[in-house]
Amino acid sequence: MTVGSLYYVDSGAKHFFPICIADKDDIGESLRSSPSVELQQSLERKGQLATGISIDIGWLLKGSANNNYVVKVNYSLTDVRVEEIALGANWQIFGKLMEQPHCSQMAMRYLHAGGYVCQVTSILSATAEFKLDRDTQSKLETSSNATVNDVKDIMKRAVESQGNQDVVDKEGRLLAGKALQYGAALTPLCLAPTNSRFSRVVPSTALGRFWNYVLFNILEPILPAKGDQAGHAGA
Repeated sequence: MTVGSLYYVDSGAKHFFPICIADKDDIGESLRSSPSVELQQSLERKGQLATGISIDIGWLLKGSANNNYVVKVNYSLTDVRVEEIALGANWQIFGKLMEQPHCSQMAMRYLHAGGYVCQVTSILSATAEFKLDRDTQSKLETSSNATVNDVKDIMKRAVESQGNQDVVDKEGRLLAGKALQYGAALTPLCLAPTNSRFSRVVPSTALGRFWNYVLFNILEPILPAKGDQAGHAGA
């Protein structure tokens, strides 16, 4: 994803589809990229996160050659950075994008598709470090004939095959081959139809999704529009 770009977000707020991508000329000097110390500390306090990748290390344990011992590979985020654009600059970028006929026509088309048309205002990127949990590491240290490099090699192959990403061994640490995007924030108000009465805000909970459905599909059609006060991306 790219900051400043316009996306269609489905009604469940789970899938993002690019409508118009903001290029370097559109963004200009508006982009600010900085390390996020506060977020880094918050992630460290929460500990490791599950990757969904599993490996069987039973054959590495002494006396367990025929037993399965499946463990999950975890990861922690390092080198956390945030790229962001102020709402005022995003508004200017929105104007440039909507001057392009293919962009404005597609935005208006998907505006009535039951989801949301919004701009991305910030993106979180980080490097993932892959490791096993402490209990597994302790068990390997006391009950295994395998070397540290043997275990790292198994983990590296598992992450690359099951996770479909490159992994590099840097000073004894298994890291994602490049910084990846782990989150994005949208402008507080998204594009709204000209006859809308309620602002379009992407919900973050099931209750919010249900309430938006009531507002946009039940109440709004029977209520008069608020004149020329429709919300829009970046407002």
